[in-house]
Amino acid sequence: MAESEEFLAFIEEAGVFDAGFFGSSFTWSNNRRGRARIWKRLDRLLINEKCLNVASAISVVHLARHPSDHSPLRISFASRLDNKPRLFRFLNVWAARPDLLEASDWNKQSFGNVFDAVREAEAGVLRAEAVVENETSEKAQIELQRAQAELTRSLAIEEQFWRQKARVKWLRSGDRNTKYFHAVVKQRRVHEMIHRIRKQMGNGWRMTMQ
Repeated sequence: MAESEEFLAFIEEAGVFDAGFFGSSFTWSNNRRGRARIWKRLDRLLINEKCLNVASAISVVHLARHPSDHSPLRISFASRLDNKPRLFRFLNVWAARPDLLEASDWNKQSFGNVFDAVREAEAGVLRAEAVVENETSEKAQIELQRAQAELTRSLAIEEQFWRQKARVKWLRSGDRNTKYFHAVVKQRRVHEMIHRIRKQMGNGWRMTMQ
């Protein structure tokens, strides 16, 4: 209790305040089983008056913790996400396919589902985490582990896709720099992560400045 009071006194003196959140009420867990499990909200976004001057709306979303014990925080400085459709980009390697004329549809069906699977798997982890937060049954623990395993598998497939796409860039430009490869994979993983938000964010709250 004393630490909480000290923290509140600190943010008041610093002139900052909590931006709020969507999603799970907690951002950290020791991942132990049953009654030994501990949940806490250790991660948060603190903003000041200058921040309010550059953003009309700020929101924070607690994403799934797996495989870490901390939840990634997805921070948005816009009132809504940009939902414009992505441009279709042609890869030279597709020219060797006999069904070239159907390349656009093939790309959407074959690779679009990779990202859909990751989003669905992360949503499954979030649902399982919400159940475990409220009960300590063995069944809930098993469901969480199953959801985490599915997310791990989906992320591995997604990473393999970006590795293959980065390889295409190497063959085209002759650049075999490993720094480029890691940069591509990391950038694309982050880009996809910010779109993995539950469609219905019934938990938490968001502060909106007019």
